[in-house]
Amino acid sequence: MMNLYSILACPICQSDVELNGEQIHCTSCKKVYPIINNVPVMLPDWESTNIQHEGELLVRKGYDDWIHRTIMQSFTDNQVVLDAGCGNMALDDPCIIRMDVQLTPYVDVVGDLHNLPFKPNSIDFVCALAVVEHLRQPFVAAEEIWRVLKPGGYVYAECNFVFAYHGYPHHYFNASIHGMQQVFSRFKELRLGVAPYQMPSFAVENILTNYLYLFKAENSYEESFVKAVHKVLKYPLRQYDSKFNQDTAFRVAAGEYFLGLKQVNNTDTIIPEVVIKKYLNNELKIKYTDYLDLTNSENLLIWAKNQGKELHPEIKEYLAKIEPFNKYGNKSQGFERSLPKAISTSLKSVQNNTSIEKKWSIRIFKTLKYQGVRGFAKKAVNYLKKKSGLM
Repeated sequence: MMNLYSILACPICQSDVELNGEQIHCTSCKKVYPIINNVPVMLPDWESTNIQHEGELLVRKGYDDWIHRTIMQSFTDNQVVLDAGCGNMALDDPCIIRMDVQLTPYVDVVGDLHNLPFKPNSIDFVCALAVVEHLRQPFVAAEEIWRVLKPGGYVYAECNFVFAYHGYPHHYFNASIHGMQQVFSRFKELRLGVAPYQMPSFAVENILTNYLYLFKAENSYEESFVKAVHKVLKYPLRQYDSKFNQDTAFRVAAGEYFLGLKQVNNTDTIIPEVVIKKYLNNELKIKYTDYLDLTNSENLLIWAKNQGKELHPEIKEYLAKIEPFNKYGNKSQGFERSLPKAISTSLKSVQNNTSIEKKWSIRIFKTLKYQGVRGFAKKAVNYLKKKSGLM
């Protein structure tokens, strides 16, 4: 069974590695990497690396209902996902490798996007959520993603645009959609734009909240200014996101995303050949006009795993013979991936279906992530004072 150690490589010379007790040895440059708490630490200079987050990171139980999650849930059990810059991601799927530059209980490997510790053509999907702004050399990281992706593999990456500085441990770049196109210019662009949680309201809220946190009023005039800014934040900013569409939101968005495909040849795809053959020979071409698009909950791979296997014995046989990838190397540790919800990825429907609870969860998450516990506590106290009429 293929597992994490089957696809690891030296991040310095990209050669094969060997497991030797509690260490990993490069067979070429002889570099030695430790295994700490069963987690390979595959940083080129791990001896001198001490990464500290600016604030305590919130533990996330899963992925947002957005296109990266839909792609993950579309995959078969032998397709490998790399969550690069996973933070504290509690979801532990045997096909999802959680990687970060910091050793935590929520990572499977410690690694750096500038020097990925994986063999060439070994990953099906690289997902980098809110990561690009923290990369010293994003163009180098994009080349590394290209190297480790299989032909036909996908990359989904996000970057801040109109957003305040936040360290992890540093904040190097913000990028527009055109900047993201340049960073990932080698990839075939599938989608580019603003995710629901990157809309202008998040930009306004983030900038003003950070401004107020740093601004120290010293007289009554400045205090009145602070109160005026607080009033702006009381408006239903999320609701006002409906005033923007994808053609306008990108100009003032908190962040933006790029979804691309590694294609050396025009026919490169990670969709199984048996499925492609059925697609080319029947009415599926009408239903799935772009078979490479896995961002919708109704896509060709989802069809193959459900209706397709019932209609076509060849697909059923292929799926039955799949040798699953399991990062643990232990067949007993499986994970039943549920099918994606029948969600629309249109911006309007995502916004309209966002619950009040989810909005508050996002607010709390953003505050903890970018302002730390102290910043969150200060906001909570101010909110309670307002509710009680003390402010």
